[in-house]
Amino acid sequence: MKCGTDTTIQWVICKDKPGTKFCVTCYQKNLLDVAAAAGTTCVKCGTDTTSRWYGCKDKPGTKLCTPCYNKNRLDVAAAAGTTCVKCGTDTTSRWYGCKDKPGTKLCTPCYNKNLLDVAAATGTTCVTCGTDTTCQWLNCKDEPGTKICRPCYDKILLDVAAAAGTTCVKCGTDTTRGQWLNCKDEPGIKICLSCYSKDSYKKKKAAKANDK
Repeated sequence: MKCGTDTTIQWVICKDKPGTKFCVTCYQKNLLDVAAAAGTTCVKCGTDTTSRWYGCKDKPGTKLCTPCYNKNRLDVAAAAGTTCVKCGTDTTSRWYGCKDKPGTKLCTPCYNKNLLDVAAATGTTCVTCGTDTTCQWLNCKDEPGTKICRPCYDKILLDVAAAAGTTCVKCGTDTTRGQWLNCKDEPGIKICLSCYSKDSYKKKKAAKANDK
């Protein structure tokens, strides 16, 4: 609706103009515009622009921008002396437990490389596109015993949803980033991954508020 594109990984219904849709890029920009209009700024660096806002645990009621949120996680890990058992780095976007050495951690690049090494060692390839490289392998339901790469898996989910006329009960999109989930509030209907994540966050926040 904003930029006129007909290609996006996700369509989101425009609340200001019912019946029209945003591409995910314009939707995210709109969120930033709304945040700016509300005077939202990062409690750490003061920016009013970010791909996502996070609640600041140290100062309830304030927000953190994505870079500061990620940096804060790294600072916590560094303070705890966490390092990657493979490469020794103390900086990563996410830490994973190392199955080969319980009690130790892997950084994201080493974790992903380990997955690829394991897949390559077993000769794993995608039954749809033939690639032997992906961030995640999934089982192919149409051909039991074979694997499908993450991009092909996501595309199949979207194709199946489109063929079935699936839309999100919350925002109305017919495109979601890789996964449709069942809506607990309204059994039998679906919710997109973005709305599911937002709902989960709101419920956890409400539960914490009730515990206080």
